[in-house]
Amino acid sequence: MTNLVRFLAASAALFLFAAPAEAQRTNWQVRGAEGLDALLLIGAASGDVMQATQYPDEIAWVRSNFSPEGLAALDALDRGLRQADGTLTGPRLVLYFSAGPFDTVDDVLASARAPAERLRPNLEPTPYWDDADWSATMALMPAVETALLELRRIGFEQRYETEWVGEINEGITRNRVAVEPHDVVPEQERLLGRTLDRTLEVLILRFCKPYGIRITGQRFITHESYPAETQLRVAAHEVFHPPFDVEDWRFVARFARLRDDPWMRAVVETHNPQFGYNSFDGIINEDSTQALDQIVSERMGFGRDPGDRWRRSDGGMHMLAAALYHAMKEDGFDRRGGRYEDWLLSAFDRGLLTPDEVRRRARAVVGAETVDRWTPAAP
Repeated sequence: MTNLVRFLAASAALFLFAAPAEAQRTNWQVRGAEGLDALLLIGAASGDVMQATQYPDEIAWVRSNFSPEGLAALDALDRGLRQADGTLTGPRLVLYFSAGPFDTVDDVLASARAPAERLRPNLEPTPYWDDADWSATMALMPAVETALLELRRIGFEQRYETEWVGEINEGITRNRVAVEPHDVVPEQERLLGRTLDRTLEVLILRFCKPYGIRITGQRFITHESYPAETQLRVAAHEVFHPPFDVEDWRFVARFARLRDDPWMRAVVETHNPQFGYNSFDGIINEDSTQALDQIVSERMGFGRDPGDRWRRSDGGMHMLAAALYHAMKEDGFDRRGGRYEDWLLSAFDRGLLTPDEVRRRARAVVGAETVDRWTPAAP
C-alpha cells in the first residue's frame, strides 16, 4: 500500500509539473504600411499644426515640389477637414482608407478612385460610420487622388524605400520582441464584458507623430521610434475605442447634467483644439478609454502615474478620465471587472458621477490646481 501511495503521489506531481500553462490569447502582428504613411504625410503637409514641428523638412519637401494643382489639393483637404470642424486630416484619412487595402501607394490610390466599392462595405458596419462624415470625406477624394499622384511624381516611394523603410523595419523588429509576451486581450475583455478578436495589429509608421491612431478592426498606428512601453500603452488604449455607444439614449440622458455643467463646458470649449476631442461626445469617448487603459496598464506593469499623466496630457483636459478612473477604483470595478457599459450606467444612477463628484474625484487624482483651472471666470 505504501508503494502504491508513493506511485500515485509521484504520478500526480508529474502531471502537475507537466500540465501546460494557459496559452496566451493575444496574437500580436507588427508591420508597416507604405500606403498609410503616404496619407499621413499628406495630412501633415496640408496644415496639421501638431505635426508641423515633427516633420518640418518633409513638409517643406512636399510643398516646395508639389505643382500648383497638388498644393490646391492639400489646401482643399485642410479646408474640408481641419478648418471645417477640427478634424485631424491624416488620422481621418487613414481611418477611412483602413477599410480597404492599404499596404502600398497603389492600394490607396485605387481606393481614392473607387471609395464606394473599396471602402464603404467595410467601413459602414463599424462604430466609425457617420453619414455626414462619409459625404464630406467623399467630396475630398479627388483631392486625395491628386495629392497621392503628386507624392508619386516627386519620388515618395523611392525615398520611402531608400531613406525611411530601414528605420521602420528596425522599429518593427524591436517592438515585436517587446510586445509579444504581453497578453492584453483578456484584460480588455474583463473590463468590456465581451469577447474580442485575439489579434492585435500594430502598424509601425513614419509620419504619424505625435499621434497614436485607432483604425478599423483591432488595429492601431504608432511611430517607429516610440519605446516598447508606449506601444503597449497605445495597444491597451486603442482597443477600447469606443467603450460604449455615445448615441444610446441611456447614456445621453445620464450625461446630460455633466454636458450642461459650466466647468465641463469650459473643458470642451476652451481646451486647445489642436489636441482634438472638440466635442462633448469626443471627450466622453476618449476619457472613458483613457480610464480603462490606465487600469489595464497598471495591472500589467507598464502603467504611468495617473496624476502625472492627466496633469500633463493634452494640456490637462482629461479631467473626466481621472474621475472615471477614481470611481472605478473606489467601487472595485477595476478588480472584479464586468461590462463597462453597465458599470457606467450604474455609477450615474448611484450618484458617483454628478458634476460635483466628477470634480471631487478628479482633484483626488490630479490635484485642485489642474481641476480648478477649468472653472469659468465669474461674469
